Amino acid sequence: MSTLPDAPLHDWSCVEIAAAVRGGDVSAEEVTAHHLARIDERADLNAFITVSAEEALADARNLPEHRRTGPLAGVPFAPKDIFDTAGIRTTIGSEHFRNHVPQSTAIAVQRLVDAGAIIVGKTNLSEFAWGVTTQNVYYGSTQNPRHPGKIAGGSSGGAASAVAGGLAALSLGTDTGGSIRIPAAACGIAGYKGSWGLVPEDGCFPLIPSMDHVGPMARTMEECALALEVLGVLERPTPRLAGFRVGVLHPTPAAEAMATLGAHVEEAVLPDYSQLFPLFAAQAADTHRDLIADHWDEYSPDLQAKLTIGLKISAHDYLQAERDLEAYHHQCELELNHDILINPTIPCDLPPIAEPETFELRLEMTPYTRAFNHLGWPSCTTRDGLMISGRDDTTVLAAALAWEQTIEGRAVTA
Repeated sequence: MSTLPDAPLHDWSCVEIAAAVRGGDVSAEEVTAHHLARIDERADLNAFITVSAEEALADARNLPEHRRTGPLAGVPFAPKDIFDTAGIRTTIGSEHFRNHVPQSTAIAVQRLVDAGAIIVGKTNLSEFAWGVTTQNVYYGSTQNPRHPGKIAGGSSGGAASAVAGGLAALSLGTDTGGSIRIPAAACGIAGYKGSWGLVPEDGCFPLIPSMDHVGPMARTMEECALALEVLGVLERPTPRLAGFRVGVLHPTPAAEAMATLGAHVEEAVLPDYSQLFPLFAAQAADTHRDLIADHWDEYSPDLQAKLTIGLKISAHDYLQAERDLEAYHHQCELELNHDILINPTIPCDLPPIAEPETFELRLEMTPYTRAFNHLGWPSCTTRDGLMISGRDDTTVLAAALAWEQTIEGRAVTA
């Protein structure tokens, strides 16, 4: 009797696809062709900036032995269009890089490809990865497959939409203030932002190097854990919640559920970090200093406005914000002495796609996410929209895997 999933290929998990390809039950080419057809079928989502159909089919057809037997054998992979990919254009969601084709591939992308993943295209994002809605003036707005008419989140909105819509089984995103976690929550998938520097950022265009994080996005945390193992940065821990001290930053039904599973649950308060905004704005503007000098007209009016704020930050305000950041780290170390912290990733209603992204909307959607980029602590989103954060990657991932088992109705193993 066949053990293959009784579902269309685009509903199979990374684990199921790879096992079937390794076992010879389905070919990598068949999986790839099915997902490319799915991309065409759901072109209305506008999840991709570039679809690399010919390259993907050729890669799948000629998959070498070490990749055909790898942990991600034949898995359709759609990295955010901010990572360099040799021979496939990398636009960074911008007009300036519209025709940019790198000669090399980002380290993290290459590691997943070496394990058998097949790049089917590059996903849409907010311009230069600065935004929470993926409303891109140059490449169009990404639609939410789970909540039609609502935003897909940002800036990795195309990645989340592609995974949630069954256009790819795996993506790689970036997160500087919530850009993995927000779209994952918006589209009902999982996303993991590890501790600062956990996943290599080489070959990824920066927004704010001191706050940028790279991480996997997939339909489940189990698949994110597999990707982290393949990336060589984190072994899958045993799922666990019992005995953990859990700080609740914002009311959520998960708090009571975790208490019944043996966690010690209590209210916690995330210290305010609004005083750190000058660092965010000024460092983002500094990233673009060379492009700004000669290519200002190639930025959208929205991004010009954002960058102008950063350009106007005074030296005094910037240095004060640096001192405030040091104090903020110290305060959080003292006050957030929990194993994990939980809250809804997006503690407000998901806005409609027709609503313009404003500074006020960004503040409304990111009251918790950006703090963990300033701190460099790991933080993830499970597919029910719960954000789980903490100081240690192994602990955060163990809790996220245990919570996933809980929402699936399975018993937590430890």
